[in-house]
Amino acid sequence: MKIFTIIVTYNGMQRNWIQKCLDSLLVSSVKIEVIIIDNGSTDETRDFIRKNYPQVDLITANENLGFAKANNIGIKKAYHQEADYVFLLNQDAWVKENTIEKLIEVFKELPEAGIVSPIHLNGSKTSLDFNFVSYYITQYNTPNFVSDLYFNRLQNFYETYFVNAAAWLISRKCIETVGGFDTLIFYHYGEDENYCQRVIYHGFKIYIVTTTVICHDREERKGNRPKEYEKRRRDAELSSYYGDITKDDRIVNDLKARLLRYAVKKNLNLQVKEFFLQRTMDRRFYANIKQSREQNKKVGLNWL
Repeated sequence: MKIFTIIVTYNGMQRNWIQKCLDSLLVSSVKIEVIIIDNGSTDETRDFIRKNYPQVDLITANENLGFAKANNIGIKKAYHQEADYVFLLNQDAWVKENTIEKLIEVFKELPEAGIVSPIHLNGSKTSLDFNFVSYYITQYNTPNFVSDLYFNRLQNFYETYFVNAAAWLISRKCIETVGGFDTLIFYHYGEDENYCQRVIYHGFKIYIVTTTVICHDREERKGNRPKEYEKRRRDAELSSYYGDITKDDRIVNDLKARLLRYAVKKNLNLQVKEFFLQRTMDRRFYANIKQSREQNKKVGLNWL
């Protein structure tokens, strides 16, 4: 059995992230191979990896390729090296010794699984990761999880519709059917939600495994986002909503009407040139959504 861990790095020396991440993987109870795609780090991340972890396959990019494209490079390489499973792990996260082993056990028990993920703790192990709570418990309301947690009857795994991609174990069969991340309408944010939609569309299931954890060290970034974050997040939410192939294709017609209303409202007081520039951008977005939906319905190594 071959297991590859894919890590995308960018200035990973902050808070000793990359060392914690890689050291935890080196003592994993199952043998793994590590592929790192560095997205143009400007700190000492690359030199640190080369010096201290020569067994790691380090791929370097001259620019920030984004989450989707960089992960696809690693997934493609692992797939062509006969990976049975690919484990995506954030640079600011680390695993327990048995994390990957426990995730594999669930795949053996549940052949319909496409993605399995552990419980996500914060970096200090004092609580659940704040976004994990928001996504998994609040937004997607996984049946029975909160009640079972409260009444101390937690099951080993729970089916869900989404879990963020800080720690995903993906089966080879899922990759062969669904492919990689959509790089047409996603750059950074939203691509994991879109991938989960596609996994479900193609007949696989997603599970949270409660018998093991990761730690995700990002608590200090809660509520402390750069100005461009909100715009990128809104754009990603729009792409995730209209790119969701589990929804009927008629949703694309709704998008066309929505974009027209938005352009008219936004540009009432603008010059004609600016109005038509906005319309050109909207038409490109609409065309990309249509192309994305068509591509993501196909079976195969999409985007890889």
